[in-house]
Parts: sequence; structure tokens; C-alpha cells
Amino acid sequence: MMAELKYGGSALGRIHAKSNGRKVEAYWLGFLEGVLASESIESLEVASIRAEAEQFLQLFGDTDAADLIQDLDTAYGDYHREIFEIISGIVDYRLRPFSESSSNDCCNRFFGFCAGIACDNRLKIKEVEKLIDRIDRNPQLLEDARIAALKGVAVKAISDGHLSMEEEEDIAEWIVRLVGDSCTDTGLPTYRNTPSIDGVLRDASMLVFENSGFVVTGAFSLGPRKIIEGWIVERGGLVSKSISRSTDYLIVAAIASRDWLHSHQGTKIIEARKLRESGGRIHFVEELTFRKALGF
Repeated sequence: MMAELKYGGSALGRIHAKSNGRKVEAYWLGFLEGVLASESIESLEVASIRAEAEQFLQLFGDTDAADLIQDLDTAYGDYHREIFEIISGIVDYRLRPFSESSSNDCCNRFFGFCAGIACDNRLKIKEVEKLIDRIDRNPQLLEDARIAALKGVAVKAISDGHLSMEEEEDIAEWIVRLVGDSCTDTGLPTYRNTPSIDGVLRDASMLVFENSGFVVTGAFSLGPRKIIEGWIVERGGLVSKSISRSTDYLIVAAIASRDWLHSHQGTKIIEARKLRESGGRIHFVEELTFRKALGF
């Protein structure tokens, strides 16, 4: 009999290794493309570039990431121009395997691109124009209602050829819904952030365990998923492995799962968002709120 594959375990990790590697590489490529979108490197972007490079190096031992970290520490005469050229070279090289990208590649690169243009907490018209162009060239992205809304806000913002601070903030808010807070805000790399999600239940006292349907997703700091599901059952909740109309709560970990379909969301989040958009009753519950509801 085939042994059950443990969620987050090494066996499942080996099965997903190729797709996970592709996912991270697509995100890293998109992030660097986003950094280049302004056609210059800003001082506030350097820390974010370093954070993402260090994480990519940690995940894959990538030589480009290692070299880039060294370059960021080098006192070049024209530092920002030199770093721009180095990153441009990395992007040109890494684009080759993505000449015929899948829809997942497209989505992960787009998430990375969004994180890249927003990594310094500022947006320029050039960056917004390239954001819109990227969506136009990949219309399948519009299947995600958040991206469709982001495009609408972005198009309206630059329709007069000017980008105000308020318009920047409007666009940035939609980017946060896709990839979470920027490195400038948190000091952390954005890959595997969980996004800001509409429909989040923030009041722990409103969460009802008894006879409610639960699904959990992500890598929890509280403990293994099996233990978390046990706590729910002990309190009278009903745990399912998949999203359905009987699901009341999707519990979302603070850290994205290694094996999620995309860099910032898995199929459960995608299905739950679609269900909610069609009038479903499901609520998203973040790990911190869930912890409070458990009484921890």
C-alpha cells in the first residue's frame, strides 16, 4: 500500500520540487523585471533587492543571486547605473527558459513584477504603464478579479498623464492584495507572503467553531496542519480538505505553503475567492485571529 504523503513533508516536496523551482524562478524574474520598470535603480530599492536575492540564494543556491548580493556591496563609481545593468543582464539570461510560459509562469512573474515595482513604496508613471501593458499582453491574468480591478485603477490613475500620491496609494493597495506588504514596510522578502485578502474575519470572537465548516491552508507557525485540524474538531468544527459551499472558514497561515500553485496563493484561496465573489458565505481567517479564537 502506498504510504500517505505528509503535507509539507520531504516526499511531497520531491514530487513538487520541479514545479516549485519554476514558481520561485518565475517570481524572481518578475521581481527583477519590476525593479527595472522605472528604467533606473532607486536608493530605496537596494535593500529590497538584497532581501529577495538572499532568499532566492537560500532557496536554490543560485549563483546569479550570490553575485548580485556581492555587486550590491561593491562601491561602483556610478553605483545605481551599474546595478541596473547587472540586473538587466540577469533578466536577459533568465528570460530564455520562459519564452513559452505557462499560465502559472505568467501569474508568478506578474506577482513578482508587482512586488518589484512597489518595493520602494513609490510608483512612477513608467512603472504603471508597464504594469498595464503586462496585463494587456497576458489577458488570462484578468480572470483574477483583483488584477482586473488593479488594471482599472491603474488606467484611471494615469489617464491624465499625471500620477498623484493618492493615486499611487490606490494602486499600491491593490498590489498589497496580490503580494502582501512590501519589503520596505516589513524588512522581509515578499516571496511567499500571504496577500491582503478581502472578506477577512478580524474579530476572533465572531468565529464560531460548533458545526462550522473549516479548511486550512499554508504553513502555520502554530504547528502541523494535522494538529490544527484536531483543535478545530475538538471545538466542534467540521474539517474538510477542499473548498465547497458548506465551507464557513478558510484558515490562512501567515506564510504561504511551499507547494501552493502560485507564489502568494494556492488553489484553496483561489477557489474561496471565487466562491465569495459568487455570493458564498465563506470567511477568510488569518493565523493571528485564529490563534486568538483558539484562546492561545
